[in-house]
Amino acid sequence: MVGTFKTIVEIVRFRATHTPDQPAFVYLKDGENEEEILRYSQLDARARTIASHLSSTPAPSPERPLFLLVYPQGLDFIEAFLGCLYAGTVAVPIAVPGKNRGANKIGYLVEDAGIKTGMTTAKTYEILQKNFSNDSWFQSLNWLITDTIPTAETPEFPLPAPDDLALLQYTSGSTSQPKGVMVTHANIMANSAFIRHAFQNDASSVSVCWLPSFHDMGLIDGIMQPIYCGFKAVLLNPVHVVQRPLRWLRAFDKYGGTYGGAPNFIFDFCVDRSTPEERAGLDLHRVKHIYNAAEPIRARTVHRFTEAFEVSGFSPKSLFTCFGLAESTLAVTMCRSDRQPFLETVDANALTDGRIITRPAGTPGTRELVSSGWPMNDSVLRIVDPETGRVCPEGEIGEIWSKGPSVARGYWNKPELTADWFEGYTSTGEGPFLRTGDAGFFREKEGLFVTGRLKDLIIIRGTNHYPQDIELTVEQSHEALASNAGAAFSVYTSEGEQLVVVHELKRVALPTAPVQDIAHAILREIGLRHALAPVAVVLLRPNGLFKTTSGKVQRSACQRAFLENNLAEHYRWDSLPISEQQS
Repeated sequence: MVGTFKTIVEIVRFRATHTPDQPAFVYLKDGENEEEILRYSQLDARARTIASHLSSTPAPSPERPLFLLVYPQGLDFIEAFLGCLYAGTVAVPIAVPGKNRGANKIGYLVEDAGIKTGMTTAKTYEILQKNFSNDSWFQSLNWLITDTIPTAETPEFPLPAPDDLALLQYTSGSTSQPKGVMVTHANIMANSAFIRHAFQNDASSVSVCWLPSFHDMGLIDGIMQPIYCGFKAVLLNPVHVVQRPLRWLRAFDKYGGTYGGAPNFIFDFCVDRSTPEERAGLDLHRVKHIYNAAEPIRARTVHRFTEAFEVSGFSPKSLFTCFGLAESTLAVTMCRSDRQPFLETVDANALTDGRIITRPAGTPGTRELVSSGWPMNDSVLRIVDPETGRVCPEGEIGEIWSKGPSVARGYWNKPELTADWFEGYTSTGEGPFLRTGDAGFFREKEGLFVTGRLKDLIIIRGTNHYPQDIELTVEQSHEALASNAGAAFSVYTSEGEQLVVVHELKRVALPTAPVQDIAHAILREIGLRHALAPVAVVLLRPNGLFKTTSGKVQRSACQRAFLENNLAEHYRWDSLPISEQQS
């Protein structure tokens, strides 16, 4: 049935007419028991009501006005987002900024997109007004408080066209300044169809999602996929899950969850912050697919999670892997019900040189890689030498390029960047392709293996080093270091490019951590495993690492903070001359 619809708006209208009392979303306000339920009849009515107000809101671009959505996790965001789609306007979701975090991004975004109107709840508006009433970005916006608008009968709105712009999904800024990805209604439908096919979702599925709704993963998979397929979605607040990761899995148990996904770090959190007794008390046998889709996907994490929750009835065959980015709406490759992720052990030194040499599992000097699946049949994936445009043969590392109906239109008001990243052509003239900026290799049987980001490559004395490899070495060098909480990057010195590593200490280890011993252990392991000598090792306080809202390490932000002496340092070892520490 969904194949006959061209936009999400049509699907919501259909479900509101044919299954009006069906719960679309259940939001757990406290992360456990306090429910808010949004049924399709209510969602349609709220979206129509909000759309009627958006249509009468003055905007500088009446043909396609943009609206900033500043909402906490919850049902109000969904109503506002659908209201934008109903009205034929463009939604621009953003995280609610804190007093000391996020204000710079939202100020940049408002100016970059030329937004004149913001949308939020009454409670959030009070917080924004308290913290940012003197900021130019806040003063420049007209504000629409959507939860105070009474639901009312409204006329039918013209349906948006598939090629109309639906949202600007601003990139997280993990490697550069955030950019507004122009996502169309057709892009959303194509990616939703891909996800549905890969995981065989249908009306009987039940998803459990805690990912931020303003983020592409939380929005496209956590909200659009349930609407597209017609199944119930259980939503949690990211704060609640990061505080107590088992809340996510308990929701699977309580609501019969069959489907969900998260970044790599939360899988480690679930293991580290649960007891054998708690795991034994969970029932996860109804889970069909949980996917790991953030960088880097670690083989060790996959093993730990499946082994730890086997006692809960979780099947190893239910853990899937994916690769995606906002520029492709969300998913680029995914494992599928009939095509499981592959694990491959390769020579670590050869991998550094851009070569793939397989080794037996457990061999010293190796790295275990996890595949991230295959593209959809209507998409094309190529591994390309970014310097020459040559298509790499199967199994050779290059840049990952993608072409298909999920690829977005480009970057908002950035034609040169759009040409650079969305109009890649191979040396034979095939294209245009989206250049992902990620390095990897592909084999038809095993799928795509992502090996790192090209921009994050550390090049020291002519040798390439993936920061993910170094970060894993650091994490495993001492038990006082937190999981998935480090960054490796380079700085320029009088002797050329040099390595710096920063890593968070575990909170329980902070008071008595033998910081000098930890630093020496890090230096020793990096020297042994990577033949590198960092010029600085910084041990951070808990939550001191710069990350995006989806858990990706912001290496460039860490680098800037290091150079500006703005890291949350607990201890620093370095061999940099004083004159170079401020450079």
